[in-house]
Formats: sequence, structure tokens, C-alpha cells
Amino acid sequence: MRKLILPTILALVAAPATAQTTLGLRGGIGLATVAVDADDFDADYSSGIVAGMDLTIPVSGFLGFRFGGAYAEKGGKATVEDPAGNTEVELHMNQAQFSLLARIGTPSAGGLSVGLMAGPWAAYQLSCEAEASVMAVNLTLDCEDADWDFETIDYGVAFGGGVEFPVIGSLRLGAEAIYSLGLAQLDADETRTRHLAAQGGIVIPIG
Repeated sequence: MRKLILPTILALVAAPATAQTTLGLRGGIGLATVAVDADDFDADYSSGIVAGMDLTIPVSGFLGFRFGGAYAEKGGKATVEDPAGNTEVELHMNQAQFSLLARIGTPSAGGLSVGLMAGPWAAYQLSCEAEASVMAVNLTLDCEDADWDFETIDYGVAFGGGVEFPVIGSLRLGAEAIYSLGLAQLDADETRTRHLAAQGGIVIPIG
């Protein structure tokens, strides 16, 4: 057994000689909601698009770091309880999100690669709108006009997993799911974002 351990370790360490930096172009669908510290706020999920690109730099046979940037439609649906009647609200919080994820997985050379990812992210709010349905009347307002003055900077941690497999030559296809847990308190009600992205795309070796 001891004779097998050392060659295995050396093989993993030596793997960067064949590992390549890759560029990923990805897109998909996200499910978003918000966590709010309010008893009269019943949150639910809404869907939106996710699109972005990333650069993955390998540091060993099983470890790499992925620098990513993406457009993500966040927000969520909610029912705001009121004695005069409940109000249905849908938030559209569009963000430019940037992340640094560590990826631990099987080597990608020659076949299927399976990996897990985790790391921090930060986002800048590009726009925010609130759609409300009050007594059968539909309204669309800027969040500030609806008395929701959210902070423009959001941040948190993300984690998930995915697979990559070769298709033509060195070109690979990837599919993954990543959950972004917002830690920033965006307003006085301690609103925090929650977002699950299911996305796929192509992965291109560039070095």
C-alpha cells in the first residue's frame, strides 16, 4: 500500500504539466428569492436568465481557480400581508456578479471531469424594479419609488458542482448548478439574496 501512495501523490502534483487554462462561456436559468426579516412577508421563487464567462487556471491535477463574471437576474416573488388585502409583489434585481471559485475535481485530460466548486462572490446592482398587484391593479415601479432602497453592492458565498466532457477535439461541454448565498443586508429589513443557477456552455482551452 505504501508503495502505491507516493506514485499517486507525484502523479497529482505533476499533472499541471498537461493541464490547461480554459475559457468558459455559459448561460442558463436561475431561480431567485430573497430572505427578509419581516413577519408579513411570505417569499417565493422567480425565474430569470444567467449568462457569463469565466477563466479557470489549474494549480494541480485536481485543484483550479475560476475567475468569473456574469449577468444574473435575481429578486423573487412575495406576498405582503396587509389588513386591507394582501399584495402580490415580484422583485427584479439585475446584477453583474463576479466570483472567485476553487474547483476540486477529476483531471479533465481526455475524458469526463467531475468537480465541486466553492468561493466568494460580489455583485453590483444594475437595475431594480418591483411589480405589484393591488386590488386587481398591476403596477411596475422602480424599487426606490416603491420605498425599497436597496444597497447597490451585494456579496456572499457560492457553492455547487458540475461536469465537463469532450465533444470535438479540445472543445468541451460543461453543465453545472451553483447556489449563491447572499450575506449582505441590502436594506433595513435585512433583505438577503438567494440564487440557484443551472447553466451549461462550452469550455475552450487557451493555454
